[in-house]
Amino acid sequence: MKNWKLILGILLVAGAAGFAAYYQFAGPGGTAKKHISVNIRFGSEKKGLLSDVKFQEIMKSRYGITINGTKMGSLEMSEGAMDNLDGLWPSSELAAELFKNRHPEIQPRTANIFNTPIVLYSWPEITEALIKQGVVEKREDVFYVINMKKLLDLHMRGSSWRDLGLPRQNGQVNIIATDPTKSNSGFLMAGLIAVILNDGAMVGSADLSQHLPEIKKMFAEMGFLEHSTGVLFDKYIKQGQGAFPLVSGYESLIIEFYTAYPSYQDTIKKLVRTLVPEPTVWSDHPFIALTENGQTLLDALQDPEIQALAWERYGFRSGVMGINNDPAILKEIGLPPTIDTVTRMPPPPVMESMLEALRY
Repeated sequence: MKNWKLILGILLVAGAAGFAAYYQFAGPGGTAKKHISVNIRFGSEKKGLLSDVKFQEIMKSRYGITINGTKMGSLEMSEGAMDNLDGLWPSSELAAELFKNRHPEIQPRTANIFNTPIVLYSWPEITEALIKQGVVEKREDVFYVINMKKLLDLHMRGSSWRDLGLPRQNGQVNIIATDPTKSNSGFLMAGLIAVILNDGAMVGSADLSQHLPEIKKMFAEMGFLEHSTGVLFDKYIKQGQGAFPLVSGYESLIIEFYTAYPSYQDTIKKLVRTLVPEPTVWSDHPFIALTENGQTLLDALQDPEIQALAWERYGFRSGVMGINNDPAILKEIGLPPTIDTVTRMPPPPVMESMLEALRY
């Protein structure tokens, strides 16, 4: 009798444990999820999020998803065959439009997941010199580039940092961007430059022909261009003002760096200057679902807990309607709670023409 009771007790415990495991995987609906591996290409700025243990746990336990990702430039990921791919996660709507133009035979489902504006990163000494030139202005602890046209003119005139009163700073005044033919942030920067040179008016094909020589000259004089925005930002932080006095990138990068390294937060606040261009451009982060598995991931990425995690740890402003971000962390590192002065990018045919011209 005792043995029978012992055996029954073991079976009950095992059954309860099995049910708990099933419930955790199946969810309250009681229907077991099919575990799926989703193969995607993604922009480098999302590497931290996709590697996050909590992110991976939510994807696996709540949606049955394991992501197999390949890091690739947003403009590169639409090239080549799409075999065995479930989705693409570039860093702009323009990159998504380029994909649709290059692959008209594919009818994907697309939704924007995050937003992040393009900003400039610099240092106290450089920022003060630009303030004296009337290029930058500080308002409510945020630094704004209030005269982007003058900043570009300083470069086109061949002005050096020494001309701006910085005798130890080598090189000419210039914004260092990523390769616009490979990386989305460089691509967006090229579009923003075109709009600024066109006096803020939308750029058409005729306007592009007029400004293209200047745009090509600016990028040629930046020297070697990184293919990844994350790599450029990493070099900016590690190599400092001498090598990288003024670079462009995503706002999310400084938020991710700040939250990832608490011991460096005082140093970041003291030395790093984030300059918000007026106007700037938004970098959208649409997910392009190519298969049913890709659609499952697309839905999962809009989960409120995923959206909160992406903001709090990696600085991505939510692109999902009805989800708001807590602005507290922005004030700590000199970022505005809202981005109010924004321009639209030139239309896709104009940007594609510029892209082809910048390749050569």
